[in-house]
Amino acid sequence: MQRLSVPLIGNILTLSLATVAMTLTSAYSATAGTLDLNLTKLQGLTGGNSGTTGVYRADLSNLGFDITSIAITDSNSRTEGAPGRFSAFDLDAIKISNVLVNNATDAKNLSGLNVFDFTSSGTSFTPGTQRSPVDPGDLFGVTGGIVDNSLATLENFDANSIADATAFGFLSLGDGGKIVFNLKNPISTTSPLYLYIGEAGDNGETASGQITVSDKPREVPEPTSLAAVSLLGIYFAVSRRKKTKAA
Repeated sequence: MQRLSVPLIGNILTLSLATVAMTLTSAYSATAGTLDLNLTKLQGLTGGNSGTTGVYRADLSNLGFDITSIAITDSNSRTEGAPGRFSAFDLDAIKISNVLVNNATDAKNLSGLNVFDFTSSGTSFTPGTQRSPVDPGDLFGVTGGIVDNSLATLENFDANSIADATAFGFLSLGDGGKIVFNLKNPISTTSPLYLYIGEAGDNGETASGQITVSDKPREVPEPTSLAAVSLLGIYFAVSRRKKTKAA
């Protein structure tokens, strides 16, 4: 077998790295189905001890595509909610159900479809900024930059939305923050289907934020990213070898 020269290997690796980059770009270019949702506020309030969670519903029926991911983005209005680690939109819970309900208590009691993975594998969190006075560390419901669902409990409408040590059961996004849920499996929208979102504190931030459903996952797959990094490392190693031989 003919041995490849070092310059040729360098060219091949450069091309391979570019190919990976183009593949990543293509995978995230056009999404066949992406939709910003219109929300309807349900009657009454629910939640944990404070009982101040407002619940909003979106109709997901007959969208024309299966839902694979859901993204919630804070409005970045910087006008509602508490400061510090409790800044901006506070998500009490998120559920998807085939059942239509019209009040917050009934939404709390819905079992919901088993489609959410609230671990770090199923969620992608981009924290927003805290309002002054800024607290050290993470936003509420977050540990080490990752959503801590033992504290946020996003599967239940159970928030105690008090900005002190008794707070429990919600996630603060921070101003301009975003959370993405990649579902366990795509959900068909050909049957009646409804999304329920709980806003801890009921201060109107849900209505002014953005909630988007998509038929594509919203994260770059880690193995592909690691492959690109590995190719880059190999290329640099070959480049250093070329420089050493030339010297």
